[in-house]
Amino acid sequence: DMIFTNGKITDKEVENIRKKYDFYQITYKNGQVSGVPIYMVRAAEAYERIIPDWNKDMLTKMGVEMRAYFDLMKKIAVAYNNSTAKPVIREEMKKKFLAMYDHITDQGVAYGSCWGNIHHYGYSVRGLYLAYFLMKDVLREAGKLQEAERTLRWYAITNEVYPKPEVDGIDMDSFNTQTTGRIASILMMEDTPEKLQYLRSFSRWIDYGCRPALGLSGSFKVDGGAFHHRNNYPAYAVGGLDGATNMIYLLSQTEFAVSKLAHETVKNVLLTMRFYCNKLNFPLSMSGRHPDGKGKLVPMHFAMMALAGSPDGKAEYDSEMASSYLRLISNSGVENDAPEYMPKVSNAEERKAAKLLIEKGFRPEPDPQGNIAMGYGCVSVQRRSNWSAVARGHSRYLWAAEHYLGANLYGRYLAHGSLQILTAAPGQTVTPATSGWQQEGFDWNRIPGVTSIHLPLEQLQAKVLNVDRYSGMEEMLYSDEAFAGGLSQQKMNGNFGMKLHEHDKYNGSHRARKSYHFIDGMIVCLGSDIENTNTEFSTETTIFQLAVTDKAGHDYWKNYQEDKKVWVDHLGTGYYVPTAIRFEKNFPQYSRMQNTGKETKGDWVSLVVDHGKAPKNGRYEYAVLPQTNEIAMKKFAKKPTYKVLQQDRKAHIVESASEQIVSYVLFETPETTLPGGLLQRVDTSCLVMTHKESADKIKLTVAQPDLALYRGPSDEAFDKDGKRIERSIYSRPWINNGSSEIPVTVTIKGRWNVEETPYCTVVSSNEKQTILRFSCKDGASFEAELKR
Repeated sequence: DMIFTNGKITDKEVENIRKKYDFYQITYKNGQVSGVPIYMVRAAEAYERIIPDWNKDMLTKMGVEMRAYFDLMKKIAVAYNNSTAKPVIREEMKKKFLAMYDHITDQGVAYGSCWGNIHHYGYSVRGLYLAYFLMKDVLREAGKLQEAERTLRWYAITNEVYPKPEVDGIDMDSFNTQTTGRIASILMMEDTPEKLQYLRSFSRWIDYGCRPALGLSGSFKVDGGAFHHRNNYPAYAVGGLDGATNMIYLLSQTEFAVSKLAHETVKNVLLTMRFYCNKLNFPLSMSGRHPDGKGKLVPMHFAMMALAGSPDGKAEYDSEMASSYLRLISNSGVENDAPEYMPKVSNAEERKAAKLLIEKGFRPEPDPQGNIAMGYGCVSVQRRSNWSAVARGHSRYLWAAEHYLGANLYGRYLAHGSLQILTAAPGQTVTPATSGWQQEGFDWNRIPGVTSIHLPLEQLQAKVLNVDRYSGMEEMLYSDEAFAGGLSQQKMNGNFGMKLHEHDKYNGSHRARKSYHFIDGMIVCLGSDIENTNTEFSTETTIFQLAVTDKAGHDYWKNYQEDKKVWVDHLGTGYYVPTAIRFEKNFPQYSRMQNTGKETKGDWVSLVVDHGKAPKNGRYEYAVLPQTNEIAMKKFAKKPTYKVLQQDRKAHIVESASEQIVSYVLFETPETTLPGGLLQRVDTSCLVMTHKESADKIKLTVAQPDLALYRGPSDEAFDKDGKRIERSIYSRPWINNGSSEIPVTVTIKGRWNVEETPYCTVVSSNEKQTILRFSCKDGASFEAELKR
């Protein structure tokens, strides 16, 4: 059912298959098969070093890349299975399939062959596994089944499932390109004890692959991160999650089901993804090397997990995954003829799953609310109503942006402390477009929230290199700072802080201390110690940069009355800015496409803090309140609901009297008693939030954003001028290390009763003070409840 849908074969389909089949010119002579030569794209790369003046156009004269060949074999297999009522067509499809089988076997797709180079072949041979599997009976009848089985197991490297895994996790590409091939190669076998042995081993391989991996290894993390290329990478994860969710479903409620831990881990990854995506789209800063606003999660992953049942195997359906799925597909209205809630869904597979889950009584969840912090993503997300705010940074463990030749040419600042507001009118579906983003005319220097040097695009463009033998042609630059990440208190409010230090490859003198404080529907944004030595171009902090795409937006800004402290954009987001600012209206504004460099234009408005050239001790303060109006913002400006208690190199501390919350981003170990009353001292840099629920009860949350994959000074290498050398993340020896514990000792004013946990112990308590020690790990948030 996953790979084949029953249907009727049409005359047009048959003609299309005949035309594509004829292209390969497959013939038999004296028992030998021949046809157009077939090659694998990666194997062809060997000739780059052998043939003078090599270029890839030569390949078209040498033969055809095999991906299209296997795709056609699969189409023929599907046509064969759908033509039971048309015996003549069925016999034709059978003969064509066997001819293609003979030809590709002769070309080297057989047990033991590798064309001289067998890496990255997964994408080219996907159709191979499914085509052979669907034609098992045909291959058996032709006496070719055993040979075909061995071929599949060879190319799927199915024997790799036999050794017991030594560590948790596997590479995301394995989920993406190997799981379907491996299960097909096993299920294609005739029923034997060997088949059972393979299936048990495969189940164990999937189980270990789904468990939380250590360090920067793939694929899944304890905090819901989905890793590839040594970072949280949802654009790659959606392919890998196809394999993971399909296999969890396929094995569910059988003796081969994965463990509760493995099942829960993948479930948490999906629930986290649906929290930071809004509604379906990835935030721009989490789009990897494709910041084009098009990246989306895949709702069917949620449906598969809903149908796989609960992680403990006790419930036939997973209610959380079912309600998440129904919300994700419910953005196109409701069918009028449905007896009960049934969303309009054009995709047959999605519709089938939705119908089943609705019949079982499940309904869509409301929009997620609250806050999450992802230590392994250097990400914090706040959600209220249908809007979300996503902050992202980078550190000495997690790269700022991924650049390839022809991919993400200008997105250097995507994780330099960005803050993207994803919003729409209440009740509407949120997309990048409703949030004021489009690629046309977008100034890549002015990513909202970012503090950056505003460069000409030619200077901003990535200079992509092959920096060492561990990497390809790519750029993934790191900071040398360990302090970057967020805290989440009871998954409702939180904060985020980072020591920004740009890499020496470009502007190594550029530094800043940045923080965000997420308190209910308000985000307080602070910056301090902004500095660099660039005397040619100004340094800016971008508050907003928004596309103006319709008449209503143009009319809004045409008639807008500027206020130096209070701004409300045309999307209904409010900004309180007690800092000198500059507003720009560029109709049009010129920029370039992220992948081709082709010029684009669009109408844009920007609000920025201009720190000038070569700033020293630059700073800013502003607050963002999504989905508000001018009256509410003017009221807020007269009496802000927050107060900045400290804003300097050592700490950014914000108090909200109305919410009884104090948010601490402590960049350095404080030397004196901290402002705010309750928290007096900590013994190391960290993030803290206190929430006074009553006179006798306080929630205390502590996080150490340093992932501690290694300790001590940054492992940077330097050139003869003392500049950091660009190095591949894959060359670092610590990338598979687990996160080490960092103890954080917190001193609280007064005597408090605290229930001890494995991560929080009471050092001492008297009338004057209570001292607690937290064992922090994974950049996670750890909570204690203080009671009188």
